[in-house]
Amino acid sequence: MPYVSNADIIAYIDSEINFIQGNSQTYEIFLFKDFLNNPLNLNQPTAIRVAIWNDTEQLLKYTAPFSSGTSGELNLDLAGSTGKIDFTITAEQGNFVTPGNLYAEVTIIYENYYPQPKTYTFDKFKIGQAIQGEVVDPSTEPSASTVSNNVQPVFTLEHVDGDSPSAAGRMSINSAIPIDADKIVFKNLDKNLVRLTNLENFLVRRIGADEINGVITLYDTSDSNLYAIYKIVSWRRLDLVTGNGDDDNSDGIELTVTLEEISTGPGVTKSLWEVGMELSYALDAHGITGSSVLPDGILTYVDKGLHPSVSTSGNGSQTGVNITYSPYYDSYVTVEVNGISVELGDGTKDKDVYFSSNTGSTAVRIEEIRAGDELIWNGEVTGYELTPEDDINLIYEADADQLR
Repeated sequence: MPYVSNADIIAYIDSEINFIQGNSQTYEIFLFKDFLNNPLNLNQPTAIRVAIWNDTEQLLKYTAPFSSGTSGELNLDLAGSTGKIDFTITAEQGNFVTPGNLYAEVTIIYENYYPQPKTYTFDKFKIGQAIQGEVVDPSTEPSASTVSNNVQPVFTLEHVDGDSPSAAGRMSINSAIPIDADKIVFKNLDKNLVRLTNLENFLVRRIGADEINGVITLYDTSDSNLYAIYKIVSWRRLDLVTGNGDDDNSDGIELTVTLEEISTGPGVTKSLWEVGMELSYALDAHGITGSSVLPDGILTYVDKGLHPSVSTSGNGSQTGVNITYSPYYDSYVTVEVNGISVELGDGTKDKDVYFSSNTGSTAVRIEEIRAGDELIWNGEVTGYELTPEDDINLIYEADADQLR
Protein backbone atom coordinates (compact mmCIF):
# COMPACT_ATOMS: atom_id res chain seq x y z
CA MET A 1 0.00 0.00 0.00
CA PRO A 2 2.49 2.70 -1.16
CA TYR A 3 1.56 6.27 -0.25
CA VAL A 4 3.06 9.68 0.48
CA SER A 5 1.64 12.77 2.16
CA ASN A 6 2.15 16.52 1.98
CA ALA A 7 0.48 18.64 4.66
CA ASP A 8 -3.16 17.53 4.68
CA ILE A 9 -3.25 15.59 1.36
CA ILE A 10 -2.34 11.91 0.87
CA ALA A 11 -1.42 10.24 -2.46
CA TYR A 12 -1.99 6.47 -2.42
CA ILE A 13 -1.97 3.41 -4.73
CA ASP A 14 -3.45 -0.01 -3.99
CA SER A 15 -0.29 -1.89 -4.97
CA GLU A 16 2.76 -1.70 -7.20
CA ILE A 17 2.24 -2.82 -10.81
CA ASN A 18 4.97 -4.03 -13.16
CA PHE A 19 4.81 -3.93 -16.94
CA ILE A 20 6.94 -5.29 -19.78
CA GLN A 21 8.45 -2.85 -22.25
CA GLY A 22 6.35 -2.48 -25.37
CA ASN A 23 3.05 -2.99 -23.53
CA SER A 24 0.60 -0.38 -22.30
CA GLN A 25 -0.20 -0.05 -18.61
CA THR A 26 -2.70 2.11 -16.71
CA TYR A 27 -1.89 3.35 -13.21
CA GLU A 28 -4.43 4.66 -10.71
CA ILE A 29 -3.57 7.03 -7.86
CA PHE A 30 -6.04 8.05 -5.15
CA LEU A 31 -5.89 11.44 -3.46
CA PHE A 32 -7.32 11.85 0.05
CA LYS A 33 -7.83 14.85 2.30
CA ASP A 34 -6.76 14.68 5.98
CA PHE A 35 -7.05 10.89 6.22
CA LEU A 36 -7.35 7.76 4.07
CA ASN A 37 -10.76 7.04 2.49
CA ASN A 38 -11.75 10.72 2.62
CA PRO A 39 -11.48 11.57 -1.14
CA LEU A 40 -10.03 14.90 -2.21
CA ASN A 41 -12.47 17.10 -4.19
CA LEU A 42 -10.84 17.00 -7.62
CA ASN A 43 -12.97 19.89 -8.89
CA GLN A 44 -11.07 22.39 -6.76
CA PRO A 45 -7.40 22.18 -7.89
CA THR A 46 -6.39 24.34 -10.86
CA ALA A 47 -4.07 21.63 -12.19
CA ILE A 48 -2.69 18.21 -11.26
CA ARG A 49 0.49 16.72 -12.67
CA VAL A 50 2.14 13.29 -12.37
CA ALA A 51 5.76 12.87 -13.43
CA ILE A 52 7.17 9.35 -13.89
CA TRP A 53 10.79 8.79 -12.88
CA ASN A 54 13.30 5.99 -12.89
CA ASP A 55 16.00 5.98 -10.21
CA THR A 56 17.73 9.06 -11.61
CA GLU A 57 15.70 10.95 -14.24
CA GLN A 58 12.20 11.97 -15.29
CA LEU A 59 10.79 9.82 -18.09
CA LEU A 60 7.15 10.88 -18.67
CA LYS A 61 4.68 13.50 -17.53
CA TYR A 62 0.85 13.53 -17.49
CA THR A 63 -1.26 16.60 -16.72
CA ALA A 64 -4.85 17.70 -16.13
CA PRO A 65 -5.81 19.79 -17.89
CA PHE A 66 -3.68 18.48 -20.75
CA SER A 67 -0.86 20.74 -21.91
CA SER A 68 1.43 20.50 -24.91
CA GLY A 69 4.87 19.04 -24.39
CA THR A 70 3.62 16.40 -21.95
CA SER A 71 3.28 12.65 -22.46
CA GLY A 72 -0.50 12.47 -22.15
CA GLU A 73 -3.62 13.48 -20.32
CA LEU A 74 -4.23 12.77 -16.67
CA ASN A 75 -7.79 11.55 -16.14
CA LEU A 76 -9.70 12.81 -13.09
CA ASP A 77 -12.77 11.11 -11.63
CA LEU A 78 -14.71 14.35 -11.24
CA ALA A 79 -18.14 12.73 -11.04
CA GLY A 80 -17.40 9.68 -8.90
CA SER A 81 -16.10 11.48 -5.80
CA THR A 82 -13.40 8.84 -5.36
CA GLY A 83 -10.33 11.08 -5.54
CA LYS A 84 -9.01 8.82 -8.31
CA ILE A 85 -6.64 10.06 -11.00
CA ASP A 86 -5.21 7.76 -13.66
CA PHE A 87 -2.89 7.79 -16.65
CA THR A 88 -1.79 5.27 -19.26
CA ILE A 89 1.73 4.55 -20.36
CA THR A 90 1.10 3.63 -24.00
CA ALA A 91 2.80 0.70 -25.74
CA GLU A 92 4.89 3.15 -27.76
CA GLN A 93 5.96 5.03 -24.64
CA GLY A 94 6.61 1.74 -22.89
CA ASN A 95 9.26 0.86 -25.50
CA PHE A 96 11.34 3.82 -24.31
CA VAL A 97 10.87 3.44 -20.55
CA THR A 98 14.15 2.20 -19.14
CA PRO A 99 14.02 -1.12 -17.26
CA GLY A 100 13.98 -0.80 -13.50
CA ASN A 101 12.05 0.95 -10.77
CA LEU A 102 9.30 3.44 -11.60
CA TYR A 103 8.32 6.30 -9.31
CA ALA A 104 5.47 8.82 -9.42
CA GLU A 105 5.85 12.47 -8.40
CA VAL A 106 2.48 14.17 -7.87
CA THR A 107 1.97 17.94 -7.98
CA ILE A 108 -1.35 19.63 -7.08
CA ILE A 109 -1.80 23.36 -7.81
CA TYR A 110 -4.46 25.64 -6.28
CA GLU A 111 -4.32 29.10 -7.88
CA ASN A 112 -7.37 30.35 -5.96
CA TYR A 113 -6.27 29.03 -2.58
CA TYR A 114 -6.99 31.52 0.23
CA PRO A 115 -5.19 33.67 1.22
CA GLN A 116 -2.63 32.92 -1.55
CA PRO A 117 -2.00 30.30 -4.26
CA LYS A 118 -0.64 26.99 -2.99
CA THR A 119 1.25 24.14 -4.63
CA TYR A 120 1.62 20.65 -3.15
CA THR A 121 4.62 18.70 -4.48
CA PHE A 122 4.85 15.18 -3.08
CA ASP A 123 7.92 13.04 -2.59
CA LYS A 124 8.39 10.42 -5.29
CA PHE A 125 6.97 6.99 -4.42
CA LYS A 126 7.40 3.66 -6.15
CA ILE A 127 4.53 2.46 -8.38
CA GLY A 128 6.19 -0.62 -9.92
CA GLN A 129 8.91 -1.73 -12.31
CA ALA A 130 9.50 -1.71 -16.04
CA ILE A 131 10.62 -5.16 -17.20
CA GLN A 132 12.91 -5.43 -20.20
CA GLY A 133 11.30 -7.37 -23.00
CA GLU A 134 10.84 -7.71 -26.73
CA VAL A 135 7.31 -7.93 -28.11
CA VAL A 136 7.05 -10.47 -30.90
CA ASP A 137 4.41 -10.00 -33.59
CA PRO A 138 2.67 -13.40 -33.83
CA SER A 139 1.45 -12.61 -37.38
CA THR A 140 5.00 -12.57 -38.77
CA GLU A 141 6.81 -15.64 -39.97
CA PRO A 142 9.68 -16.73 -37.71
CA SER A 143 13.12 -16.18 -39.14
CA ALA A 144 16.05 -18.51 -38.87
CA SER A 145 17.65 -16.22 -36.31
CA THR A 146 14.50 -16.32 -34.18
CA VAL A 147 14.08 -20.08 -33.93
CA SER A 148 16.30 -22.33 -31.85
CA ASN A 149 16.49 -26.11 -31.73
CA ASN A 150 15.41 -26.12 -28.09
CA VAL A 151 12.11 -28.01 -27.83
CA GLN A 152 11.57 -26.76 -24.28
CA PRO A 153 8.69 -24.24 -24.36
CA VAL A 154 9.65 -20.95 -22.70
CA PHE A 155 7.30 -18.06 -21.92
CA THR A 156 7.79 -14.65 -20.32
CA LEU A 157 5.42 -14.04 -17.43
CA GLU A 158 3.58 -10.84 -18.40
CA HIS A 159 0.82 -10.59 -15.78
CA VAL A 160 0.18 -11.91 -12.26
CA ASP A 161 -3.31 -10.39 -12.05
CA GLY A 162 -5.12 -12.62 -14.56
CA ASP A 163 -4.91 -10.26 -17.56
CA SER A 164 -4.50 -12.02 -20.91
CA PRO A 165 -1.02 -12.18 -22.43
CA SER A 166 -0.54 -9.75 -25.29
CA ALA A 167 1.85 -11.45 -27.72
CA ALA A 168 3.63 -14.65 -28.67
CA GLY A 169 5.93 -15.98 -25.98
CA ARG A 170 3.85 -14.42 -23.20
CA MET A 171 1.81 -16.01 -20.41
CA SER A 172 -0.11 -14.91 -17.34
CA ILE A 173 -1.12 -16.18 -13.90
CA ASN A 174 -3.92 -14.77 -11.76
CA SER A 175 -1.81 -14.50 -8.59
CA ALA A 176 1.84 -13.97 -7.73
CA ILE A 177 1.37 -16.34 -4.78
CA PRO A 178 1.64 -19.93 -6.11
CA ILE A 179 -0.90 -21.38 -3.66
CA ASP A 180 -3.49 -18.75 -4.63
CA ALA A 181 -3.08 -19.14 -8.39
CA ASP A 182 -5.83 -21.15 -10.09
CA LYS A 183 -5.69 -19.77 -13.66
CA ILE A 184 -2.74 -20.06 -16.07
CA VAL A 185 -2.95 -18.66 -19.61
CA PHE A 186 -0.44 -19.37 -22.40
CA LYS A 187 -0.29 -17.80 -25.84
CA ASN A 188 -0.32 -20.54 -28.50
CA LEU A 189 3.22 -19.66 -29.61
CA ASP A 190 6.19 -19.75 -27.26
CA LYS A 191 9.21 -17.40 -27.33
CA ASN A 192 10.67 -19.29 -30.31
CA LEU A 193 7.34 -18.93 -32.16
CA VAL A 194 6.79 -22.66 -31.75
CA ARG A 195 3.22 -23.87 -31.21
CA LEU A 196 2.63 -25.45 -27.77
CA THR A 197 1.45 -28.63 -29.48
CA ASN A 198 2.71 -30.84 -26.65
CA LEU A 199 0.34 -29.12 -24.21
CA GLU A 200 -2.58 -29.22 -26.67
CA ASN A 201 -2.03 -32.92 -27.36
CA PHE A 202 -1.86 -33.60 -23.62
CA LEU A 203 -5.10 -31.72 -22.94
CA VAL A 204 -7.06 -33.12 -25.89
CA ARG A 205 -5.86 -36.74 -25.92
CA ARG A 206 -4.83 -37.55 -22.37
CA ILE A 207 -7.24 -35.46 -20.29
CA GLY A 208 -10.03 -35.27 -22.87
CA ALA A 209 -10.05 -38.58 -24.76
CA ASP A 210 -8.40 -40.87 -22.17
CA GLU A 211 -10.11 -39.16 -19.20
CA ILE A 212 -7.06 -39.25 -16.96
CA ASN A 213 -5.69 -36.83 -14.40
CA GLY A 214 -3.20 -34.26 -15.62
CA VAL A 215 -0.46 -32.43 -13.76
CA ILE A 216 1.57 -29.45 -14.97
CA THR A 217 4.79 -28.40 -13.25
CA LEU A 218 5.52 -24.72 -13.81
CA TYR A 219 9.10 -23.67 -13.16
CA ASP A 220 11.41 -20.69 -13.34
CA THR A 221 14.17 -21.34 -15.88
CA SER A 222 16.66 -19.23 -13.90
CA ASP A 223 18.67 -20.57 -10.94
CA SER A 224 15.98 -19.68 -8.37
CA ASN A 225 14.85 -23.36 -8.20
CA LEU A 226 11.24 -22.18 -7.91
CA TYR A 227 8.68 -24.61 -9.25
CA ALA A 228 5.05 -25.46 -8.47
CA ILE A 229 3.06 -28.61 -9.27
CA TYR A 230 -0.55 -27.96 -10.28
CA LYS A 231 -3.34 -30.41 -10.92
CA ILE A 232 -5.22 -29.48 -14.11
CA VAL A 233 -8.90 -29.24 -13.19
CA SER A 234 -10.16 -28.06 -16.60
CA TRP A 235 -9.05 -26.12 -19.67
CA ARG A 236 -10.42 -24.07 -22.55
CA ARG A 237 -9.26 -22.22 -25.61
CA LEU A 238 -9.30 -18.42 -25.51
CA ASP A 239 -10.11 -16.26 -28.54
CA LEU A 240 -7.52 -13.61 -27.74
CA VAL A 241 -7.60 -12.11 -31.24
CA THR A 242 -11.20 -12.06 -32.42
CA GLY A 243 -12.30 -12.97 -35.90
CA ASN A 244 -10.14 -16.05 -36.50
CA GLY A 245 -11.66 -18.65 -34.21
CA ASP A 246 -10.12 -19.63 -30.90
CA ASP A 247 -7.20 -21.85 -31.96
CA ASP A 248 -5.18 -19.55 -34.19
CA ASN A 249 -1.49 -18.97 -33.42
CA SER A 250 -2.45 -15.59 -31.96
CA ASP A 251 -4.95 -17.12 -29.50
CA GLY A 252 -4.29 -18.94 -26.24
CA ILE A 253 -5.12 -21.70 -23.77
CA GLU A 254 -6.40 -21.22 -20.22
CA LEU A 255 -5.85 -23.86 -17.52
CA THR A 256 -7.88 -24.02 -14.33
CA VAL A 257 -5.58 -25.58 -11.72
CA THR A 258 -5.10 -26.34 -8.04
CA LEU A 259 -1.70 -26.36 -6.33
CA GLU A 260 -0.39 -29.72 -5.14
CA GLU A 261 3.19 -28.93 -4.11
CA ILE A 262 5.77 -26.14 -4.34
CA SER A 263 9.55 -26.31 -4.17
CA THR A 264 11.08 -25.71 -0.75
CA GLY A 265 14.47 -25.83 0.93
CA PRO A 266 17.49 -23.55 1.35
CA GLY A 267 18.32 -23.76 -2.36
CA VAL A 268 15.02 -22.13 -3.37
CA THR A 269 15.67 -18.39 -3.56
CA LYS A 270 12.22 -17.16 -4.65
CA SER A 271 8.70 -17.96 -3.47
CA LEU A 272 6.55 -15.74 -5.72
CA TRP A 273 5.82 -15.61 -9.44
CA GLU A 274 7.26 -12.32 -10.75
CA VAL A 275 6.51 -10.36 -13.91
CA GLY A 276 9.41 -10.84 -16.33
CA MET A 277 10.26 -14.38 -15.21
CA GLU A 278 11.13 -16.87 -17.95
CA LEU A 279 8.93 -19.91 -17.24
CA SER A 280 8.60 -23.36 -18.72
CA TYR A 281 6.52 -26.40 -17.86
CA ALA A 282 6.54 -30.19 -17.67
CA LEU A 283 3.51 -32.48 -18.00
CA ASP A 284 2.55 -35.69 -16.23
CA ALA A 285 -0.55 -37.88 -16.17
CA HIS A 286 -1.97 -40.71 -14.09
CA GLY A 287 -5.26 -42.45 -13.49
CA ILE A 288 -7.81 -44.72 -15.16
CA THR A 289 -8.25 -44.70 -18.94
CA GLY A 290 -11.18 -45.99 -20.94
CA SER A 291 -9.29 -49.14 -21.93
CA SER A 292 -7.40 -50.10 -18.79
CA VAL A 293 -7.78 -50.22 -15.04
CA LEU A 294 -4.83 -49.47 -12.84
CA PRO A 295 -5.00 -51.92 -9.90
CA ASP A 296 -2.91 -49.90 -7.47
CA GLY A 297 -5.67 -48.50 -5.24
CA ILE A 298 -6.71 -50.74 -2.32
CA LEU A 299 -8.74 -50.28 0.84
CA THR A 300 -6.70 -49.11 3.79
CA TYR A 301 -6.26 -51.15 6.93
CA VAL A 302 -5.44 -48.06 8.98
CA ASP A 303 -7.62 -45.25 10.36
CA LYS A 304 -9.94 -47.69 12.11
CA GLY A 305 -11.07 -47.51 15.73
CA LEU A 306 -9.99 -43.89 16.11
CA HIS A 307 -11.22 -41.69 18.95
CA PRO A 308 -11.74 -37.91 19.22
CA SER A 309 -8.98 -36.33 21.28
CA VAL A 310 -11.53 -34.11 23.07
CA SER A 311 -15.31 -33.80 23.30
CA THR A 312 -16.83 -31.73 20.51
CA SER A 313 -19.08 -28.70 20.99
CA GLY A 314 -21.26 -27.44 18.16
CA ASN A 315 -20.40 -26.96 14.50
CA GLY A 316 -16.82 -26.74 13.28
CA SER A 317 -15.41 -28.76 16.17
CA GLN A 318 -11.96 -30.28 15.82
CA THR A 319 -11.84 -34.01 16.50
CA GLY A 320 -8.08 -34.53 16.49
CA VAL A 321 -8.67 -37.34 13.97
CA ASN A 322 -6.44 -37.01 10.89
CA ILE A 323 -6.52 -39.07 7.73
CA THR A 324 -3.24 -40.97 7.29
CA TYR A 325 -3.06 -41.30 3.49
CA SER A 326 -4.24 -39.27 0.55
CA PRO A 327 -7.22 -41.15 -0.97
CA TYR A 328 -6.31 -42.96 -4.18
CA TYR A 329 -7.44 -41.24 -7.40
CA ASP A 330 -9.19 -38.59 -5.27
CA SER A 331 -11.79 -41.18 -4.26
CA TYR A 332 -14.56 -40.93 -1.64
CA VAL A 333 -13.96 -41.34 2.10
CA THR A 334 -16.66 -43.08 4.11
CA VAL A 335 -16.82 -41.82 7.69
CA GLU A 336 -18.37 -44.12 10.31
CA VAL A 337 -19.19 -43.12 13.88
CA ASN A 338 -19.89 -46.10 16.13
CA GLY A 339 -20.53 -48.18 13.00
CA ILE A 340 -23.00 -45.72 11.42
CA SER A 341 -22.08 -43.72 8.30
CA VAL A 342 -22.36 -39.94 8.47
CA GLU A 343 -22.57 -37.50 5.56
CA LEU A 344 -19.30 -35.96 4.39
CA GLY A 345 -19.23 -32.38 3.09
CA ASP A 346 -17.74 -31.83 -0.36
CA GLY A 347 -16.00 -28.50 0.13
CA THR A 348 -18.92 -27.35 2.29
CA LYS A 349 -19.38 -27.02 6.05
CA ASP A 350 -23.12 -27.79 6.19
CA LYS A 351 -22.98 -31.61 6.38
CA ASP A 352 -22.37 -33.91 9.35
CA VAL A 353 -18.59 -33.80 8.94
CA TYR A 354 -15.94 -32.38 6.65
CA PHE A 355 -12.18 -32.50 6.26
CA SER A 356 -10.02 -29.41 6.73
CA SER A 357 -6.36 -28.53 6.41
CA ASN A 358 -6.62 -25.43 8.63
CA THR A 359 -8.32 -26.56 11.88
CA GLY A 360 -11.82 -26.23 10.41
CA SER A 361 -11.72 -22.73 8.97
CA THR A 362 -12.37 -24.03 5.46
CA ALA A 363 -13.63 -27.35 4.14
CA VAL A 364 -11.67 -29.17 1.45
CA ARG A 365 -13.43 -30.81 -1.48
CA ILE A 366 -13.61 -34.59 -1.39
CA GLU A 367 -11.30 -34.89 -4.40
CA GLU A 368 -8.77 -32.67 -2.64
CA ILE A 369 -8.54 -34.54 0.69
CA ARG A 370 -4.88 -35.11 1.46
CA ALA A 371 -2.87 -36.96 4.10
CA GLY A 372 -2.97 -35.12 7.42
CA ASP A 373 -6.31 -33.35 6.86
CA GLU A 374 -8.42 -33.28 10.02
CA LEU A 375 -11.98 -34.52 10.45
CA ILE A 376 -14.26 -31.70 11.63
CA TRP A 377 -17.56 -32.43 13.42
CA ASN A 378 -20.80 -30.42 13.14
CA GLY A 379 -22.70 -31.20 16.35
CA GLU A 380 -25.59 -28.87 15.52
CA VAL A 381 -26.09 -30.55 12.14
CA THR A 382 -25.95 -34.12 13.46
CA GLY A 383 -27.88 -33.33 16.64
CA TYR A 384 -25.30 -34.86 18.97
CA GLU A 385 -21.70 -34.41 20.11
CA LEU A 386 -18.70 -36.74 20.21
CA THR A 387 -16.60 -37.78 23.18
CA PRO A 388 -13.25 -39.60 23.38
CA GLU A 389 -15.24 -42.82 23.92
CA ASP A 390 -16.75 -42.74 20.42
CA ASP A 391 -15.26 -44.94 17.65
CA ILE A 392 -14.48 -43.43 14.25
CA ASN A 393 -13.57 -45.37 11.11
CA LEU A 394 -12.28 -43.77 7.90
CA ILE A 395 -12.87 -46.13 4.99
CA TYR A 396 -11.09 -45.24 1.73
CA GLU A 397 -8.67 -46.50 -0.88
CA ALA A 398 -4.99 -45.57 -0.84
CA ASP A 399 -2.08 -46.18 -3.19
CA ALA A 400 -1.00 -49.80 -2.76
CA ASP A 401 2.67 -48.84 -2.82
CA GLN A 402 2.15 -46.63 0.25
CA LEU A 403 0.55 -49.48 2.17
CA ARG A 404 3.18 -52.08 1.39
